[in-house]
Amino acid sequence: MKVKILCLLFLVLVIPLKASEHGIYLMTNQKVKGEVEQIQKQIVDALKKNNFNILASLNIHTPDYVRKDKSEHCGLKAHLIVFSSSSYQKMLTSYGTKYLVAGFLRVGIYETPKGINVIILDPETLNRIVFNDLYENDKRAEYQQVVTKTKSYKKIIIDLLHQTIGGKHVKTNMPPIRENDDLAESSKDMFMMVGALTLFNDEDQFPRIYSMENQNGIAGLKELENKFRANLKSFNPVKDDKDYRWYPNENALKWKIISKITSPDNNAILLGITRPRTEAVSFNIAGSSREDDSNKCPGIDHVPAYPIEVLLIQEGNKINVYTQREMHRMDMYFWDAGMSAFMNHMSMPAVLDESIKKALLGNEYTED
Repeated sequence: MKVKILCLLFLVLVIPLKASEHGIYLMTNQKVKGEVEQIQKQIVDALKKNNFNILASLNIHTPDYVRKDKSEHCGLKAHLIVFSSSSYQKMLTSYGTKYLVAGFLRVGIYETPKGINVIILDPETLNRIVFNDLYENDKRAEYQQVVTKTKSYKKIIIDLLHQTIGGKHVKTNMPPIRENDDLAESSKDMFMMVGALTLFNDEDQFPRIYSMENQNGIAGLKELENKFRANLKSFNPVKDDKDYRWYPNENALKWKIISKITSPDNNAILLGITRPRTEAVSFNIAGSSREDDSNKCPGIDHVPAYPIEVLLIQEGNKINVYTQREMHRMDMYFWDAGMSAFMNHMSMPAVLDESIKKALLGNEYTED
């Protein structure tokens, strides 16, 4: 008997344990009864009661929006809730103002042929990516602190959703799924195509798209924000932007700010932007390999991928503006679409990069 016990102990010690896996999305409620509008209201009310600030609650465009042939429509709805809290923002930015980029918390509600599901952008997975420059720059204790603190917020959100709405209560990691070490070490998902999965250890992934002198602090940041808002309203897309996919009307190509937060030290503003056609096309691509006659829009389970983050931050005597390179962002949120999907839409990320910069910068935009 002693020999058997010793053998078991030996096996436990020498066989490596499987690394923890993390989905960029986490399903919390499955097959919820009711209507999307009713469910989103219940969630919004519960978030408010728990001291979260609602930044946006809106219907998101599904693949039907970019399908000219109505026989290809799925008729399913998707809804996005963007929220945050002052305490969460303080936690993030206590490690540096730039980490405000992770400040948008998100819940997605989407219909399936079998009922309504609720999913969150997993803040733990997101922060394992956003903060991995700490890990790679020998600040591993700080990195682990962020992960631990984020888990407490994640638990509050999951518990809130379980207590507020029905359906089957789950905690299911949803693709793209990556392991602890891959997230911490910014391992490449698609070598040569995307590069390292990091925002701050590779300047090409979260590039500066604009810079200006500023001696007016938060007033200067707000002035630049207002300039961006005016530019977005007058934005006219170029031919390449118009041509890569059919769209029903000109509003489909208009970028819009749907969410905003300011850092506790007033040194940064985070804007969240999106537009109808980009949402619809990305969900179409995300679900293309899973689509069948029973579900023509499976990709709407990626609804918390939006909005796209634009960071305005005071650095020295300048305001610098950053946003993710779209190929990198698509890798973060849509990697599970597969290599063939990325290859079939190789031109799309560069078109979006140009479109976003042109929309924000207006007459000051110059081609790279």
